[in-house]
Amino acid sequence: MRPTSLNYKILKNLMSKSRRFNLPFEIDYIIIYTFLYKYCSDNLKDHFMMVVKDKEMTLDEAYRDEYTHELLREDAMHLFGYHIENPDAFIDEVINKTYSDRFFLTDFFRVFPQNIQFAENSKDKKYFDLLFRTMKEELNIKEYEFNNEMNFAIKEIIFSISKLDLFDNQFEFRRVFDVISNSRMMHIHSNPDYISQILSTLIACEKKSIKSAYDPFMKNGSSLINLSDLCETGVTYYGKEGDKLTYLYTIARFFINIFYLNHVVFKNEDATQSIDIGGASFDVILSKIPVSIKNYHSSNKKQSFEIAKRSKRGELEDMLLEKFGMDSNSFEQDSALNLALENLLEKMDVEKDSEEKFTGEYESLKDSEFLFLINLIDSLKDDGIMAISISQNFLYKNSLQTLRKYLTIEKNYIDTIISIPEELGRTRPEVVIVFKKNRTNRDILFIDMSKDYQTQKSPMMFPGLFRRNLILSNDTINKMRDVFVNRLTITKFSNVVKLGEIVKNDFNLAVSRYVDTFEGEFVKLEELTYEKREIDENVKRLNLKIEKMMDELNIRFK
Repeated sequence: MRPTSLNYKILKNLMSKSRRFNLPFEIDYIIIYTFLYKYCSDNLKDHFMMVVKDKEMTLDEAYRDEYTHELLREDAMHLFGYHIENPDAFIDEVINKTYSDRFFLTDFFRVFPQNIQFAENSKDKKYFDLLFRTMKEELNIKEYEFNNEMNFAIKEIIFSISKLDLFDNQFEFRRVFDVISNSRMMHIHSNPDYISQILSTLIACEKKSIKSAYDPFMKNGSSLINLSDLCETGVTYYGKEGDKLTYLYTIARFFINIFYLNHVVFKNEDATQSIDIGGASFDVILSKIPVSIKNYHSSNKKQSFEIAKRSKRGELEDMLLEKFGMDSNSFEQDSALNLALENLLEKMDVEKDSEEKFTGEYESLKDSEFLFLINLIDSLKDDGIMAISISQNFLYKNSLQTLRKYLTIEKNYIDTIISIPEELGRTRPEVVIVFKKNRTNRDILFIDMSKDYQTQKSPMMFPGLFRRNLILSNDTINKMRDVFVNRLTITKFSNVVKLGEIVKNDFNLAVSRYVDTFEGEFVKLEELTYEKREIDENVKRLNLKIEKMMDELNIRFK
């Protein structure tokens, strides 16, 4: 049964009409901006209306009263981290008063940036300022206003979004945002949901307490958002995304999903240039590695130096904690102590330790494909875990044999390899690999869940939206979780393989080599040979019979 919610009706109507609209390519920025404006405006106004009701005042009266307005501002900054300074700047007021004006778009894109203020300690301002600045650079408002068809289309989209119900429990506001971003109206780079689901589930199985999580190729942020649903609060989320549009969309998506942006550190940067992000090290890393990425490694001196410096600082902090009983919080709160540690690090030869060293048979790794895996693992804390989706080529490509040997035998980093379903329309298969630092097991768990999926029609059908998704059932996810946690061997699904067998197979890590999923009966080669001989004899006899019949009928073919 389809929802009867207001949001569903508005969305269905908008998606139907959008096919007839003449939309500018920059419509993505307009949609992102409008959703953020709507979210901030309605959140704040709903709260203010409850406050002024108790005071038996209207919102306009509360704003005009200097004392009450100051109380509202302080309350807003404490609860939300932002405040809208003018009661006429709420989105519904702007729509009601200026929608029919010729220059409505100019007002609409001006009012919000001019009237929103952020708390001094809030990181929101940095991310919102980037969006507002990008809007100015990317949008030609005058061009839209003097193009009647385009002006009408943009106004219709803004109007529809402004009428959504932020507090609709049947069809949530954030869900509407996701549906539109996955439609043909927008041009967002996103990761498949089922891959994000697998990665976040594996991480949550292993790490019960997480302080920092990093996705170097975060796209629309699904992996981090899924992980947050499975983790306790207090996690700092790190991420990089090179495409500015996708980056801004991801910021908006996190904000609308009620994330405090004070707890995220996102960079609009290409992780292939450097994986380092503020010198941080991470409890977990999870990411869908782009197929086009083959190699970036710590020959990048800045990146390598930061990793080495971070490691040395960690050693110094451990020594101070152990030998002098210092409080760990002092490293963050005591500026004099921080300055002393930085000065000490400058006098130490950190740069010497920042050079990647490969000796003997591993010397060739300096120019190896996929060497970035070592860089990512180096960014983990000593007990860290990394789950990534990566090209299947890594498992069996001959030129990567030395790297696989290094990661399995020399470092013992590879813990689990999972064959996953192939995304519809994708020609290059991928696998999920789990790496663990300081691993004690001397085996690898192989799981084949490549056939355990369904394709399901979306329960909500909208024009312009892809109608089938690849999904994993709860039973499949629970089975994977149970096998991963308990390292189980299940016929035709999983196998725990000792490293000795990996060595015998020349470090070939293809899942099909270790998990037999063949369906049907095996036939002996001798039996096949006998059957083929019988078939050949029957064909020969049949040919002779046909020739005899043709002779009797005096039939000849030239």
